[in-house]
Amino acid sequence: MLIKIKHLDAENSWNHILEWYKRYHSELKSFNIPYKIFIPDDPRMQEMFQQETLSESQIRYYQDIFINEIYNLSDLTKRDQDINKAIHLFKTMIETRINPLLNAWNATIPETLTIQCEYGRGAGYLSGKKATILFRMSNDNRNAHDIYLLLSHEFVHILIEEQIIQKYKVPQDLKERIVDIIGFDLFNKPVQPMFEQSFANAYITPETIRKNLPEAVKKMMIDYTAQKQTPR
Repeated sequence: MLIKIKHLDAENSWNHILEWYKRYHSELKSFNIPYKIFIPDDPRMQEMFQQETLSESQIRYYQDIFINEIYNLSDLTKRDQDINKAIHLFKTMIETRINPLLNAWNATIPETLTIQCEYGRGAGYLSGKKATILFRMSNDNRNAHDIYLLLSHEFVHILIEEQIIQKYKVPQDLKERIVDIIGFDLFNKPVQPMFEQSFANAYITPETIRKNLPEAVKKMMIDYTAQKQTPR
């Protein structure tokens, strides 16, 4: 697998920020997700996100500020040394811990993985042929080992997204718990406390991770759906 690091230019960085603005006010705010994880550490971008609606002139105003006054390529390249150290650990983890489980997950390693450096803090992913880890790193102080854990977590998402998560219509909270259980078991990544008490715990175990993960998730979702439909 070829791993590439990509740094967004000013125009694409702005497009991402605007897209996150729209998603934040349409859905993410209702889950109490903080908007600061999607933007540069700048009060003018915070001001933008605090407004529920923006006119076209306001959008152009904030776009001009971002592109001409805020964006700096060095914001997105400053962690390259740590990212490269993390990639070394990441490749070893894939070879020793992920590859032996591909048959049990009905998964394949993508030919290319892009690590896309963006403004903000945290991470996301794109699955499929254009497998990408979205590393929102401008406000992030993770060390190389923590970046390795982040990359590994998002990579598990990528590997199981289409043929397991989408196929069995796994909701967000159970999806995160499945990946957390796998991450703790395979590379000792701490779990997210908000998902720790989960319906998935009885189904996603070290044994099912190694034996047949799709079947375990299928069984989980059959029981989960039946429980939701049972009158109380």
